[in-house]
Amino acid sequence: MEVLTETRIIQGGFLVDGYPVTGKRKFDCRIADCFDCDAAPGCPILKELFTRNQNSETKNLPPAGAGACHPKNGLNELTGAQWLYFTKTLLTTSFPSAYAHHLRKAHGANKPPQLMKLLIEFFTKRDGKVLDPFAGVGGTLIGAAIANPPRQCVGIEINRKWIEIYHRVVDHCREEGNKINRYEMIQGHCLEILKEFPDNHFQFIATDPPYNTHFERTMCTGRYQEYANRRTDYNMRSDHKNDLANLSSYQDYLDAMEKVLEACLRVLEPCKYMAVIIRNAYQNGEYIFTHADLAQRARKAGFIPKGEIIWYQAGTRLRPYGYPYSYVPNIVHQYILIFQKPDRSIVSSFLPGPRDK
Repeated sequence: MEVLTETRIIQGGFLVDGYPVTGKRKFDCRIADCFDCDAAPGCPILKELFTRNQNSETKNLPPAGAGACHPKNGLNELTGAQWLYFTKTLLTTSFPSAYAHHLRKAHGANKPPQLMKLLIEFFTKRDGKVLDPFAGVGGTLIGAAIANPPRQCVGIEINRKWIEIYHRVVDHCREEGNKINRYEMIQGHCLEILKEFPDNHFQFIATDPPYNTHFERTMCTGRYQEYANRRTDYNMRSDHKNDLANLSSYQDYLDAMEKVLEACLRVLEPCKYMAVIIRNAYQNGEYIFTHADLAQRARKAGFIPKGEIIWYQAGTRLRPYGYPYSYVPNIVHQYILIFQKPDRSIVSSFLPGPRDK
């Protein structure tokens, strides 16, 4: 094995220096020069580097045993270094296909359990109760199960098909020796199910709601179908009348989401957080800033906007939209919107009382 020193390569948003490369051949060029080399697409050095580094920048997250949790940390059980890492507003990941991804990928918008684990570990302490009102195939529930230590979790999903896949995923993981917890997945309309929970019941809400109303024809069909990233028809909706994806207009979708956000606010403990993963859209020749519209509705529902994380899943395939006539973006990122439920008792203490008027 030879080690190429004095080299730098940018991959997944971070730098790797002096990466070891196997092989008998001697190379006079720097790895960084490969990006300007005509042989770059088939270069064995780059191929090995990318393969070795496919776990993304999240591998640089400080280990759980590094340092200690601050005694006044009432939010999570992370060290100062882990806390600081998570506050970056840009997150690049390339998680391996694990936790029965071959089953979960039937849902075109399934989220990596490893991503949900990161969110859950930051916004909860051990034994914290997590809710996902749009649970899909259970990415949040699996994330809670693989958190260190595991958290409690409840999912709500309107489509029986996705619930069945979640249970198959848990069965498969257990058969493979990964004894993850199986959590409750309730079938039904989230607005109706949420009524059954008491006020201030959950310590964290993490969800990946429908991004928009359903379109029969998308940018992943027609002449662009050969460039699709996932082998799915992207049809995640059900036949249920209360499925938000079946609403007739974008305005109706936002109105319905506002009602869901109001219900989430009630069941969330004061001062705790909610993370909403959302993606913008491009439809009918117009770019739709869904994340901004949804953030406004969350504020209207009573949440305090606290920040956003731009999440990029490395390896997303680019498609030649608009070429060679007009600019059409490849939307390769998603937003993780962070909201907090205010403590009304603290807020009310600053409001003028009868004697102050």
